[in-house]
Amino acid sequence: MSVPRPSPYGHPAGQPTGSNDDAGARPLRSKGLLPAIGVGAAVYFVTGIASLGTLSLVGIGAGVGYGVGSWIADKMGKKQQDQSNVPLEQMPWAVQVALQQWQAFLAQQAAGRQLTQADVDQIWLQFEQVEPTHAGNARALVRGTSSASASSGGPATFGGAGGPTFVATQAAEV
Repeated sequence: MSVPRPSPYGHPAGQPTGSNDDAGARPLRSKGLLPAIGVGAAVYFVTGIASLGTLSLVGIGAGVGYGVGSWIADKMGKKQQDQSNVPLEQMPWAVQVALQQWQAFLAQQAAGRQLTQADVDQIWLQFEQVEPTHAGNARALVRGTSSASASSGGPATFGGAGGPTFVATQAAEV
């Protein structure tokens, strides 16, 4: 008994190759590896372009954000510098009077001698007791905005016996 061996061409040995009966039994042949590689390369290229495009937009956004942020910081720094150098004539009337009173009080207490920082601090405490309203109006310029009064033990406040005195150092923008 003989067993037919399969042919490498998809039909059993001994059968004619032109028969239509075995057309569906043939294995599919690959048209080649090149089209698959080409499609894969095209998909990879398009995906890479989209990724690079997204990355470039993120980079542009970061650059613009950095530039605009630096520009705003420069403008704010210049504005604060301009505000800190306000001439005495442009300060509110109450602050001008308070500074004149402080200078007169300091000159009277100094009596022509050279003062140390401790002497100035002691004279300031006396000025706060004698002239609380003027001391409150001049405190931010004489003592600084961050320094606290030694007599109050807390942050500098504007006020006197008649209630708080608020001095606008800048006009409000509407």
